[in-house]
Parts: sequence; structure tokens; C-alpha cells
Amino acid sequence: MAIRAMPATSKRSSREDILAATLEIMDGDGAESVTMRQVAAAARITPMAIYKHFPNRDALLVAAASAEYRRIAGYFARANARTEVKGLRGMLGYLDYALDHPQLFRFMFSGSRPEAFQFPDGASTDKSPTFGLLQSVVLQLMEKGVLKRDDAAETALSIWAHAHGLIALHLSGRIKLPPKAFRELYMRSLDRLLWGLGHEPPDNGGGAMPR
Repeated sequence: MAIRAMPATSKRSSREDILAATLEIMDGDGAESVTMRQVAAAARITPMAIYKHFPNRDALLVAAASAEYRRIAGYFARANARTEVKGLRGMLGYLDYALDHPQLFRFMFSGSRPEAFQFPDGASTDKSPTFGLLQSVVLQLMEKGVLKRDDAAETALSIWAHAHGLIALHLSGRIKLPPKAFRELYMRSLDRLLWGLGHEPPDNGGGAMPR
């Protein structure tokens, strides 16, 4: 991948430029391809300037992951605004992010990172903004009677594992469908999961949940 220099700007700090350059490289070639020299070239700074903000490459990747949650949150917010059933439908944001940024998705949610969320210890903390958001939605759906009352953290884990497994199989080529067909399969599967975690499915002719 050719590394593009970041456009010069006075509105963004050097640290933000470094993180933006790092994420661009990760987005194209994966986290394993990130080097301080490549980041410096993309951010239009010297390699040594990076060390003013980050002591080493590992610290840079940790900071990049933390910054990336802002973009992921936007995907979830846009997905939640699409339909009446906001709980599991919010997981469409997870799918959209994975399809738009597969390399970053693997790093953020599949790779082994020391600072990453781990279940069950991280379930009661802010270790993962995305899991915390999902867990809060699960609690709201339980309060509304959409989901049966149960352990909210374990229910959120079931939803996450279900969505993640489908996406991982698709990205690896094990579910070989074009994007539109996979999206439809993913939505139907979320409906089935909602029914299983909730109450009896509505009598609507066997179709998906009402939109």
C-alpha cells in the first residue's frame, strides 16, 4: 500500500496527526505493517517526533485503538437510528464497520491485545465502550419486556458472539455471499436471536421482526 501524507492542518495536533496516519496504515495493510518510519512519513514529521508522544510502537497502537472507538461509536449511532428495534439492530453498525474497515475490525475485535476487553472481568467496567453500550441496550430491552430478564452481561456476550461469528466467517470467505445477501442473512439471524432471547415470535407470517 502506498502511504499518503496527511494534509497539513493547523486545527489538529501532532499527536492527532500521528494517530490518524497510524489508523490509515492499519486500515490498508493491517496493524502488523505499522512502523514508526511509515507513520512519520504519512504524518509529515520525523520518526523521532513520534517518541515525544508515544514511547514505543506498542503504545502507539494502544492509543490508535482507543481513538478508533470514536469512529466505531458513530457506526453504532447511525445503525440505532435506522429502525424501531434499536437493540439488536444497533449491531448493524458492527457489520457496517467490519465491511468498511476489515483490517481495523480484526485488530479491534479479533486480535490479541493486552489492554483489550476480556470477559467476564471487563463486563462491569468501561474496558470496552462497545460492549458497555451493548450491555446498556440489553438492560433497556429487558426493562421494556423485549428481552427476558436474565444476566445482562451474559446476554450481551451472546449477542456479540453471534454477530462476530457471522462476520468473521464472512470475512474469511466461509460464508460466501455478496455484501447485500450477507447483510440480509445477518439481519434475519439477528431477528432469530432476538426471538430466542425474548418471548414468542410475533404471528406475522414467518417474516422478520417488524421494522
